Amino acid sequence: MTDLCVGDIVIRSHHLLNTRGTVVRVAVQHRGRARQVWVKWSHPNTLPNPSLESVDGLEAVKDRASDSVSEGRTRSPVAR
Repeated sequence: MTDLCVGDIVIRSHHLLNTRGTVVRVAVQHRGRARQVWVKWSHPNTLPNPSLESVDGLEAVKDRASDSVSEGRTRSPVAR
């Protein structure tokens, strides 16, 4: 299971669709790890947008922590 935080870029891994989106909120946590997240999809025809997704069906595109450190920001923790 991937650790996802708000702002992480993800791809929905489905056998027909590989839609890219951004995590906008963590909905369900279990033992401090995200189980379900709200994702805002970059494809304009994806509905509903944003949608509630299981973390098991998502893949993180890249680690945003290195991006935010280089921009002088720190990775913000998810509100609980």
